[in-house]
Amino acid sequence: MLDEIRQALLGWFEKNGRTFVWREHPDPFTVLMAEILLKKTSAEAVNRFLPYFLESYSSIAELYETPETELARMLGPLGLSSQRAKQMKGLARVLVQSYDSKIPCSRDELLKLPGIGEYTARALLSFSFGKPEAIVDTNVARVIMRVWGVKPSRCEARRSPEVWDKASQLVNARPKRAARINWALLDLGALICKPRRPKCDECPMNGNCTFIARKFTV
Repeated sequence: MLDEIRQALLGWFEKNGRTFVWREHPDPFTVLMAEILLKKTSAEAVNRFLPYFLESYSSIAELYETPETELARMLGPLGLSSQRAKQMKGLARVLVQSYDSKIPCSRDELLKLPGIGEYTARALLSFSFGKPEAIVDTNVARVIMRVWGVKPSRCEARRSPEVWDKASQLVNARPKRAARINWALLDLGALICKPRRPKCDECPMNGNCTFIARKFTV
């Protein structure tokens, strides 16, 4: 069943996956900037803004040299400009002073960076460094809960060990396709497996989905 689900996901993604700047150019700097901007901002808005941002700042060194006030003005159109500028400057400072302006490729080192949590660290490892790291947000958690009938044990769904276990199984068996599997899960949750009125008839996993089986059981 697991391999069947994985193949269905990848097949669906090839035809229906979303296109974003940070997917077309998944270098560590681009992915890191995208993840910072994606917090509390839609992917579509970030996708429109990011090319403009990268024209002015294309490296950690350039961020480090830029005054925080100037950076905040640049980030103004997306909102939360002061907060984001402060985080970017803090990151740039640590990376220049302690990492030779390079973004580390280990989970432990990434988690030492200011403002970098588990999700962003895993996104960098999967998308930029090609490592088989699972990524779980609310959309991915919903897909996994519905397909496998997983019920989180006393915690938020996206932090559930049961959910993470299934997500990890999906990517670990095909490490070279891990990034695409993660993108497929993210897109399926955003476009098809929605919180309300999911488009079950369009879902590539409807033949293996516990949610659908229960939905149509009399």
